[in-house]
Amino acid sequence: MGDTPTLPGIAAAMDGILRDLRGDVRVVVVNAVHRLSAPVDHKTSHEIEHRADHEVGHQTGPTAGPSAGGVATGRNLATWSRVARRLSERPDLLSIAVSAGPTTGPGLALALACDLRVLTEDASLCLAEATAGRVPGLGVAGTLVDTVGYARALALCLTGRPVGARDALRLGLAALVVPCRDLDAEVGRLVDRLLTVPPDVSAETKALLAGARERSGIQRRAAEDDALARVLATTVGNAG
Repeated sequence: MGDTPTLPGIAAAMDGILRDLRGDVRVVVVNAVHRLSAPVDHKTSHEIEHRADHEVGHQTGPTAGPSAGGVATGRNLATWSRVARRLSERPDLLSIAVSAGPTTGPGLALALACDLRVLTEDASLCLAEATAGRVPGLGVAGTLVDTVGYARALALCLTGRPVGARDALRLGLAALVVPCRDLDAEVGRLVDRLLTVPPDVSAETKALLAGARERSGIQRRAAEDDALARVLATTVGNAG
């Protein structure tokens, strides 16, 4: 048996996997993010489990590491930050985080970096950094404010109050809440639905929505018109 991977090791492995993804990979599912919930600068070992599935059509790509334990320190913050950016910044890639338990630390950061989050009914999200003498990192603060608003984000960060799955759905922090027994099937159905959308339409839609917050009303309409023109041009070109 080989050595059990550490949190820094998992961060490096995920960074490499996402960096080297083939261009035709359209959906990435990051499973069991709740098992990556050791705080980033925790001083003790913590059992975690991680699996990343890469969905292309109906084909599943390589799976990363079964279970791991270790210490996450500030030294690997840059790696976790790259992983979070790789999950969110490619317009042609849709990312889904799956959580089946209490989620905090790097697991929560990865979940919030993904485009969509699927939670089981007993899952929860918790911003525990402030109560442990730290501040949110890895893009968590911006995503929270954009999703739930400043006041709610501040309260969640400073109180460390866990957000249950149903509340996460209501607040927009989760796209889907399902019974634990149905988790794999529901995630599979979600991936299938996403893959029915033409790749260019999916990429243009993600880019439009991701950039909408930074645009004025006039700029949003212009961006929509430009995206529609590109999609229609592609459609006409393919039909010809």
